[in-house]
Amino acid sequence: MRQSKAYRMVLAIALAFLAGTAGESLATDETLFGRPGKLFTNFRPIPQWTTLLERYRAEERRNATCRSGQEDSCPYTQWRRMIDRVRNLDRMSQIREVNRFANTWRYITDPVNYGKEDYWATPGEFFTKAGDCEDYGIVKFMSLRALGFSNQTLRLAAVQDMNLGVGHAVTIVFHDGRQLLLDNQIQQVIDTSAVRHYKPVFSANEDVWWLYR
Repeated sequence: MRQSKAYRMVLAIALAFLAGTAGESLATDETLFGRPGKLFTNFRPIPQWTTLLERYRAEERRNATCRSGQEDSCPYTQWRRMIDRVRNLDRMSQIREVNRFANTWRYITDPVNYGKEDYWATPGEFFTKAGDCEDYGIVKFMSLRALGFSNQTLRLAAVQDMNLGVGHAVTIVFHDGRQLLLDNQIQQVIDTSAVRHYKPVFSANEDVWWLYR
């Protein structure tokens, strides 16, 4: 997620919020990276997320797989095998393995990968072509959902990296009273409280989203 894209995303969400187009707020009691968030149900300000969810559900209905015929080298098959392999592990081990597995794919920007400034990839697309920060976040979110983590415990979060001055995206997991950060820039799973350089912009699960101040 590059700086210009992040700036336009922040501006669009802020304008939608101020204009009241985001729908009625339901709560103001979630805090991420030390900043309070306001909860909304209307996803119109972040259409990338709703479009991604629709495409992923269609992908799952098609039982997306590699077409090469070489099952052992099929990234999507590798993903499903990883899910099956860790299914009986404890939750913390599952979180760590999902983060590790996704981070083994290489980082490729959207203009290089898709010829577009901003493209949110499904897991099938990510494991075929790799991707950028929001794509890592998406596949981690969907991996944990596939392992039975509830929607309420997960967030895909857009943040501003204050050290680098760029936009970024990560996955947040609420587990055992902790907020855990899954980040393609940090190999270990850590508490969000250990990170001081991320300013949250918005986060979302499959039902609602939060705007942070």
